[in-house]
Parts: sequence; C-alpha cells; structure tokens
Amino acid sequence: MAFRGDRPRIGQVAELAGVSATTVSHALNGRRPVSAETRQRIMDAIAELGYRPNVVARGLRAGRSLTIGLVIPDITNPFYPVLARGVQDVLGPAGYDEIITNTNGVRDLERAALDKMISRQVDGVAFAVFHTHADDLRPVIDARIPVVRLGGRQSLPGVDLVHSDDEGGARAAVEYLIHSGYQRIAFICGPAAEGPAAERVAGYRAALAEAGLGAARNMVVHTDFSRAGGAHGVEKLIRQRKRPDAVLCANDMMAIGALDAARERGLRVPEDLAVMGFDDIDAASLVTPGLTTIANPAREIGMACARLLLDRIDGAEGPAREIVIPTRLVRRQSA
Repeated sequence: MAFRGDRPRIGQVAELAGVSATTVSHALNGRRPVSAETRQRIMDAIAELGYRPNVVARGLRAGRSLTIGLVIPDITNPFYPVLARGVQDVLGPAGYDEIITNTNGVRDLERAALDKMISRQVDGVAFAVFHTHADDLRPVIDARIPVVRLGGRQSLPGVDLVHSDDEGGARAAVEYLIHSGYQRIAFICGPAAEGPAAERVAGYRAALAEAGLGAARNMVVHTDFSRAGGAHGVEKLIRQRKRPDAVLCANDMMAIGALDAARERGLRVPEDLAVMGFDDIDAASLVTPGLTTIANPAREIGMACARLLLDRIDGAEGPAREIVIPTRLVRRQSA
C-alpha cells in the first residue's frame, strides 16, 4: 500500500496500522505505554509509507521547541560525551534533541551559553557548573526555562541539582591511600575549587583530618582540568623538599598527565608515587599502569538530569530537588 503525492501524514500511518493517530503519537514519543505488537505494526507502517514526523509542527502545537540545551566545560574530556549520551538516552524517546555548547570552564563563555539557550527558546537547560555564580542563572529562570545544574551545591531556588557524591568519593580515595600505607598525599585540583572540585577538596581534607595527617598548603596544587594540567601539577609537587608519596587528581585526564610526568622523571608508579584519578573514563583502564580511580557514573548522571528536566517541562512544581549519584572505588595498578 503506498500513498503518492503529499508527504505521508500520521493519519495515514494510523489507518495502515489499524490504530488511532493518538496511539501512533504515543509510540513515537514514548510518553505512554504501547504494546510491543502494536508498536511493531506502527513501525512497519512508517517504514512502508516513508513517514517522517514533523518535529517543528509538533513543537509548535505543544508550544515547545523540543530541544534541551546542554552546557559543558570540556567536550574533549571523555566524561562529558558519556554524560551527553545519558541525557539523550532519555530525551530521544521523548522526542527531544540536545544543543551542546562547550565553554572551556570560562565564566564569560558560560554566561554567553546561557544567553544563547534563551534566544534559541530551548525547553530546558542542563548546565555543568564551574565558575558561574547563582545569579548568572537568573535570566534563564526569569525566562521560565527549567534548569538542572550538574555538579556543585544547591544554591538557587527553582534550580534542580544532579551530582555524584564528589565529597564522599574523594574521601574514599584518600582513605584507600592511607590504608595502603601512604602518608604524604597531595591533591591536584582545577584552577579554582568551585563546583564539583570544591566538594572533592572537602572530601580530601576530611579524610586526612580524620586520620590525623592534616593537609599541608603546598600539597594542594591548582592547575588546568587537563592532561597537561595533571603533568604540571606533578612537576610542581616533586620539586618540593618533601615531595608526596601519593597524589589524588580531580579527574582522570589529570591523572593520566600525572602518570606522564612521573614516567618522564623516572618515578615508579606506585612504588615512588601512587596516582589516583576521579571519573573512571574508558582510558583509565587502557593506560599503563592501569589507573586506580573513583567511578563517577556519567551516563547515570545524564539520565537523572534529563528525567528532572522532562518532569519540569511537563509542569512538575515544588521546591528544588537534588539527586546524588553514588561513586565507587575502582582498584587497578597505579595505587
């Protein structure tokens, strides 16, 4: 059976599949349950007719753009594409697309990204915070666009928050190093202890304090959230008169850079310097030695963020919500 001339319409799909147009809509947007048999009939009809949903028209009828803005600091860090995949795994079946903007963790670029999302009339914003202040989110809130922050602390009414247990993960990492016999434990952090970095520094300091070790000021190094930044951090640490015997890095890319620097200096890992990361990106298991790290479940964070956004878009009200995703220790050979 084929329809020629005009572009196939949803009513023609419904007629061929023997269902209502509403059922076809539910099957396409995934917002209501449809039996597997019915869904298959609909998919077969769509394939036969060459039907393509008119996303723009559907959005106009619903008063929505059917897009979500995702603002991230570093698209080259493997953690964030996995997070974006988690967001899309939830948004895609609901009929939404992502607009992804990279900010390099620069406050002016973060604010510009938010302005862009407002001008594009996105239906929601997922925002990985590094330097943006709470008031910078006010224009998005005033535009009545739901916002979910990824990382950091709950700081603004009306803004939901999803993050991993950053403080608990860093605490677990330091406790593991202490129990493994290391005493002078350093922390390589980002350029400023804000957002998730602040939580990880807090966990680092808390674990040292509980063990009666304390944290010397020169044991916390601020650098870039990058492989080069991690290498620079280790170079700075090992030039000290009392150099550390272990280092925790704020993410895995920094930790891989720390491994680079240790190797270039002839240091054995973990015998001369133990190295730990945070995130458990795929590369953590591919480097030599394998990176001991804290698993920070990026996909689960993205999925939780997308669900919160969809709830708000659908009219869910109430106070700001916070979802904390557990972390876990992943033991390999670097520590």
